Amino acid sequence: MKFLAPLLFLLFFSSNACIDGKTCASEDKSCSFNEILYSSISVPPGIYIYSTQKSYQGNIAAYGPDLQISLTNICAEARLFAQTISNCGNILPLTASPTSSVSTYTTDFSLDGTLPVRGARGELIYSQWNLVFSSTPTLSMSSAGVTTEKFWTFATTGWSYASSSCLDGTLSDNGNVGITGDPNDINLSWGSFASDTCDSYRKVLCICY
Repeated sequence: MKFLAPLLFLLFFSSNACIDGKTCASEDKSCSFNEILYSSISVPPGIYIYSTQKSYQGNIAAYGPDLQISLTNICAEARLFAQTISNCGNILPLTASPTSSVSTYTTDFSLDGTLPVRGARGELIYSQWNLVFSSTPTLSMSSAGVTTEKFWTFATTGWSYASSSCLDGTLSDNGNVGITGDPNDINLSWGSFASDTCDSYRKVLCICY
């Protein structure tokens, strides 16, 4: 809502300029609604969380040579269709693996731990990434526009890799389990809410920065 008033003024001004001065051509950005819209919104910096459109069974290691690369491939594909206001291009899964836990991303991938963590529309979830592992979120994943469905994390409460992980993401049966997160939880347990059987279909959360 805070962008609405200046946006309406800008649209009115630009429309009058176009009508009074010339006929808009498709390549004339000053008369393009999309260009006016995008130029009027300042995208806040941060690490943005988004969700896959697809749901996956517990064998989420099937899309690469190991679980971490498979998850990165899943997130790269999902990024093409993710409804976030940021155009950030560096991608990582918000799911722990044996080779890289979410809690070690600052050292494994030089992720800036002081950046804020945001939802799809820029809503503030954490004031900085480093708080993800020790503090409760300001908003749930559902409230932040990320997802309303449960998601695989394979993580402990501190976002280290959990032993209950569908055998490193290779199983999709109902005799084994993997850790999932709750989209409505705003406690420390939001990323390690429950153990679901590996034949369950769940989303995968990702970050871009």
